[in-house]
Amino acid sequence: MNKSPFFILSLLLFFYSCSSDDEVEILPKIQNETLVDFSVVKKISSAEISAVYAALTIGLPTDKIPPLTFSSVSVYKLTYKTSYPGETNKVLASGALVVPDQTNSKPILSYQHGTITDPNQIPSLFASTSQNGYAAVLGGLGFYVSVPDYLGYGDNKAYHHLYEHGASLASASYDMLLASRAFLLSNDHKVDDKLFLAGYSEGGYATMALHQHIEKEGKLSVTATSAGAGAYNKSGFALEILALDIDSPFIRSYLWVLDTYNRVYNINKPWSYYINAPYASRIDINNPQSIFTANISMNPSKLFTTSFREEILQEKPSQFNDALKDNDRFDWKPNAPLRLLYGTKDDYVFPSNATSAYAAMKAKGANVTLIPFENKNHSTAVSDFAINTALWFLSLK
Repeated sequence: MNKSPFFILSLLLFFYSCSSDDEVEILPKIQNETLVDFSVVKKISSAEISAVYAALTIGLPTDKIPPLTFSSVSVYKLTYKTSYPGETNKVLASGALVVPDQTNSKPILSYQHGTITDPNQIPSLFASTSQNGYAAVLGGLGFYVSVPDYLGYGDNKAYHHLYEHGASLASASYDMLLASRAFLLSNDHKVDDKLFLAGYSEGGYATMALHQHIEKEGKLSVTATSAGAGAYNKSGFALEILALDIDSPFIRSYLWVLDTYNRVYNINKPWSYYINAPYASRIDINNPQSIFTANISMNPSKLFTTSFREEILQEKPSQFNDALKDNDRFDWKPNAPLRLLYGTKDDYVFPSNATSAYAAMKAKGANVTLIPFENKNHSTAVSDFAINTALWFLSLK
């Protein structure tokens, strides 16, 4: 969630004033089949959350900004067990749980964060970022907010983050949700039977994958889902990207997806299979983050090899096309109400991801609503998504 310098400054002041874990009570350790450990990260006052809400709504029409009352919250880091593709045994992962200090019964909201390249910004550290600030706002509105770090971050940092891999984003988020429920119930917090899901960008895709995963598992029931600017239609999106003949400032993120699928699906092609010389030699196959520093072309028609472009554009049978299809999360029928939100000028995650998902789901009879934010791009639509989601969930709470 990219915001103005004023918003970031507000968050910095906000989190600087919050209590650290050496100023709050020490809680007893508990064991659970999913939850392994927990610790207090910080406490945040209602006044501080109100300041974040005010910063979040800067620039929005005043008729879209109702006055809201916030509870103070406590933020916990949870360590839990989950799966990692290719690993036989469970691995440790982590996330943040935001707990309102009010004692009445509350629903759980699973919030999936957007793309993170700086490991210091992960939810379980709860640093001064707009995404963590939004999680605090949702908690202050009376939701228990479960925020997974995802694989590759926090207690799972020894592994690669599997960027935009639907199955692992879903399972890591789901197991964090189970760990959050275990923590809350073990510590005598009152949890009602409603469950909300939300996320933007990578978080929007993760949210869609999580919703589908939950309905397949059948152990929990989703109340409502708000998915913003996610790349749900991987197959169609790849066609659009590979057809471009202009510079794309987001090409590095697309390469991160490519690297993930090449790795997870054991395709194991060298970079020279996918991208032209001299760019291929500038990326370290063992370090996906080198994608973000390598000197490469930003134009897909110049960056990608002719053979790989033909493989995608002509939809030839291939392992990579199979991987794209395996990660499609747009053509299915959710049982719970779902909102698809996006900016009409989004040049990072193209609007076709939302519109194709809407058309496919509507055709299957889903209760799905398409909400475009006119003339907004990937960054400028964030506040609209955040407020729309919070108010909708409040109306259903």
